[in-house]
Amino acid sequence: MADNLADASECAEIRRLACDPMKVRVTKTVEYDLLAHHLTKRDVCDEIVAWIESGHRVKKVTLRGQHAGQAAFEMKPRINNTLFYLKLTLCELGQPGEYVLLISVHPDH
Repeated sequence: MADNLADASECAEIRRLACDPMKVRVTKTVEYDLLAHHLTKRDVCDEIVAWIESGHRVKKVTLRGQHAGQAAFEMKPRINNTLFYLKLTLCELGQPGEYVLLISVHPDH
């Protein structure tokens, strides 16, 4: 898929779920990256919400690998004076167990 931007409804869903860290899950890799950079899931959720509320670009991509074909969203917020790369996907949207899965959270090199 060519580089696209997330539409307003996708951004609204990401923001809605990120407002509640209980609706955000992390991969093992993200768990270790958060620990390595002294960040919490709540820190990242707050940055996602702030990023969307400020109208910054949310890039939409297609996942390969474990969630192949599923849409994912990329952001590059500055957290504690470091530029980070975030990748997430929306899972089970509209279902009782809906959540955001954080796939990548690491400094952007």
